[in-house]
Amino acid sequence: MARLVDETHRLRKKVAVHCHGDEAGKEAIKAGVDSIEHGSFLKPATLTLMKQKGTYLTPTLLASDWIMKKIGQYPPAIQAKAKAATDARSEMFRNAVRIGVKISFGTDAAVFPHGQNAKEFALMTGLGMKPIDALLSATSVDAELLGVANKLGTLEKGKLADIIAMPGDPTADITATERVFFVMKDGQIVKNEPKL
Repeated sequence: MARLVDETHRLRKKVAVHCHGDEAGKEAIKAGVDSIEHGSFLKPATLTLMKQKGTYLTPTLLASDWIMKKIGQYPPAIQAKAKAATDARSEMFRNAVRIGVKISFGTDAAVFPHGQNAKEFALMTGLGMKPIDALLSATSVDAELLGVANKLGTLEKGKLADIIAMPGDPTADITATERVFFVMKDGQIVKNEPKL
């Protein structure tokens, strides 16, 4: 794994690992991956190693939340795994926030219908993340993880004008992010609806 990571980094690409288990996560972190997606069973010692190595966590809370709403549709073995992962991920996420792991925003969006990604913010804050940190996870933290912070992630002169607007203050009500009425991409308005 370390050789694959080294070669990928030599090509100036990022390495994301789809991983739930603690031991696999530990091995991936030691190999130098850039991020771990899910991380449901990561223990505090592994999360501490992530912080030390600068490995990002993309918790994808909405994926497991959605699966749990439809749990009866899965075979018994999958139900058991999904329940165990969902139970573990909440504690893991709280520990990651407490330890100070870099948390990026991602949702595993094919698991649930597209367009609901913003629901991840409420799950993040419901498990103890500050609203401003949840918002940063989807902006400057993601831009840093993806290696595009020089042009995205913050509103600064010389960066692409990618802007959204929503009613109210999302640091007071994070669900405001689910009611976006204005979108600008590369300085071009692509959505401009009346305030909801």
